Amino acid sequence: MIHTMSGQEQDCKLQCEKYVDGQAYQELFIPQYIAQKHFKKEWHDVKKTLFPGYLFVDTEDIGIVMEGLKKFRQYTKVLRDGELVSPITQEEQAFLSAMMDKDHIVKYSEGFLIGKTVCITQGPLRNYQGNIKNIDRHRRIAKIDVPIFGRMTPVELGFGAFARLSEEEFSELKAERIQKQEQELKNSPDQVEVLTGPFKGVRGTFLYANAEQDEWTVEIDLFGVGTKVMFRRGEIRMFSDGKQDKKISNAT
Repeated sequence: MIHTMSGQEQDCKLQCEKYVDGQAYQELFIPQYIAQKHFKKEWHDVKKTLFPGYLFVDTEDIGIVMEGLKKFRQYTKVLRDGELVSPITQEEQAFLSAMMDKDHIVKYSEGFLIGKTVCITQGPLRNYQGNIKNIDRHRRIAKIDVPIFGRMTPVELGFGAFARLSEEEFSELKAERIQKQEQELKNSPDQVEVLTGPFKGVRGTFLYANAEQDEWTVEIDLFGVGTKVMFRRGEIRMFSDGKQDKKISNAT
């Protein structure tokens, strides 16, 4: 990681591309996340810097990178130990890579609240529910702990909660849905049943899957409208006769 001033990450990146030998690194990037901002009476997706004040460089020759950094000190920041850069561990790199997409962006997540429990239905936060520390519904932000800089570091990620229920309200809603589906749903090829988690026992319609990422998207009618919920393959039972194969191959 290259240390720069908060808000000057893009300027620092442009200077690095100008002064650092391009053959000295594989990639230079600024991790970002998708948040939502309200303006013109609507919510809009916006990109925000995930780690303000830091630029990431993938290199095996940090010496050449350092030589380039010395040519434009106005966009770099010297830490107390006198260093302009800090390495990250393989564990930290693996954690961030799993959270971000190929463009180094953490996509927006959605879900709902059951009492004090956060239930993620879509997005990368589904794999990190145990790291969530706080939800700001008004700003549509989740605050989570991420292993970086040699410690657990709090960061903000985009998250929208489309409903908030008490545990009793959710249990009643779920029971009503299960009772209703026994009367309405038949074992068609696109029907699946949830085997674990808060939706256990509820059936929905299989939409598509990314088998490589083990992401299986099902539409569940629980709040009066169809809600897309992402599952792992082992969390659902499919009433299959092979018709899902096309939906899986199209998504991978």
